[in-house]
Amino acid sequence: MLEAIKNFVIDLFESHRTRKIGFITGLITGGAILLIGFFNTLFILLCGTVGLFVGSRFDSKDDLIEKILRKLDEILPEKIQRW
Repeated sequence: MLEAIKNFVIDLFESHRTRKIGFITGLITGGAILLIGFFNTLFILLCGTVGLFVGSRFDSKDDLIEKILRKLDEILPEKIQRW
């Protein structure tokens, strides 16, 4: 009996993996909104998204630090620039 349930759950998770991940993500997000509020949850999700973006840039071996410094040199006035 337990083996049949275990095989059913494994098969269900493998066949509908993205649906399960979406459902669990929705539950966690909904719970966070109820517990800590909408804007706090939105801020946490924003920070997580920025962290995911920066982490993926570091994983792809882009020279992210150099790109950020070059962009700051373009934006900042001459007195504040590094060079």
